[in-house]
Amino acid sequence: MMTIRKIQNKIKDMKNNRILFTLLSLLSPMLVFAAGSVNGEPFLYSMWGIGAIVILFGIYALIRSNAAQNELQTAGAASGGYSSSSAHQATTGNDAVVRATSSEGVSGSDYSGGNDIFDDEKDLLLSHSYDGIQELNNKLPPWWVGLFYVTIIFAVIYFPYYHIFSGWTSAKEYETEMATAKAATDAYVKEHGGSVTEEDVTVLTDEASLAAGAKTFATNCVACHAADGGGGVGPNLTDKYWLHGGGIKDVFKTIKYGVPEKGMIAWKASLSPVQIQQVASFIEKKLQGTTPAKPKDPQGEEYTGE
Repeated sequence: MMTIRKIQNKIKDMKNNRILFTLLSLLSPMLVFAAGSVNGEPFLYSMWGIGAIVILFGIYALIRSNAAQNELQTAGAASGGYSSSSAHQATTGNDAVVRATSSEGVSGSDYSGGNDIFDDEKDLLLSHSYDGIQELNNKLPPWWVGLFYVTIIFAVIYFPYYHIFSGWTSAKEYETEMATAKAATDAYVKEHGGSVTEEDVTVLTDEASLAAGAKTFATNCVACHAADGGGGVGPNLTDKYWLHGGGIKDVFKTIKYGVPEKGMIAWKASLSPVQIQQVASFIEKKLQGTTPAKPKDPQGEEYTGE
C-alpha cells in the first residue's frame, strides 16, 4: 500500500517532468537558432542534433509523467476508492492531504487507509479544510528561507542607496562616459588642431601659421619639390600649372591623400589636418608666383583661380 509521502513524491515527479518538458520546449527554438549560426560543427552541436536531444528529453518526460499517473491510480484502487479524480485533487498542492468524502472513498479517514506516516504528520496538519482537502504545515527549506531574508536585506540597502541617496545609476554612468568622451575629444582637437577637411579648409594668412607651414615643408617636401618649390622629382609649385588642381582645397587634398601612382605618399598618417592646412597655405601664399633658381617645366593645366 502506497503511503502519503510516496504519493506526494510521485506528484512532485510528475510536476518536475512536466516543468522539464515545458522548459525544453521553450528553450529549443533558442538552442536551434544558436546551433544554426555555427557552421562545420559536429552533429550534436548542429541544429538537427540539438533538436533531436530536445525531442528525446520531451518524450522521456512524458513517459515518466504517464507512468507516475498510472502508478497513482493503481495505488488508489488498491487502497479502496482512490481514483484518478482523487489524484487530480492531490496534484493541487504538494502537501495536500485528501479526505475521501464520497461513498466510494473511506469516510472519516485518509485515502491511504490510516498509515503510520500520516500519524507522524498529525502535528503538522492545519485545521482548515477546503472541499475535503487539508494541508500540512511543513517548514520551508532552509536555503529558501535564507534566500528570502537575503532579498529583504538587499531591498533595504538597495532602495535608499539608489532612489534616495546618490548611488550609482545607469544615467550617471552615461553622463560620466559622455563627459570622458568629450574631454578626450577636446584633447584630440587641441593636439591635432580640429577636424579640418578638404571640404572646409581655408587659406591661413597669419605669419605664425605660415611659418609653421614653412617648417613642415622644409622637413618633408624639399626632397621632391626643392627648397624654393621649383620642383625636382615632384612638380614645380611656383607656377600656375597644376596636375591635381591649384586651389587650397585641391592642394590640401593632394597632400592629405597623396598620389601613390606618382610616388607621393599620403601625408594624413604623418601630419595633422592643421599641419596639412599650414603647409598648403604656405605653398599658396609664399611659393606661388615666386621665381625659383631652377624651375621645372610646367606640368598639368593652368589654374586661374577658384
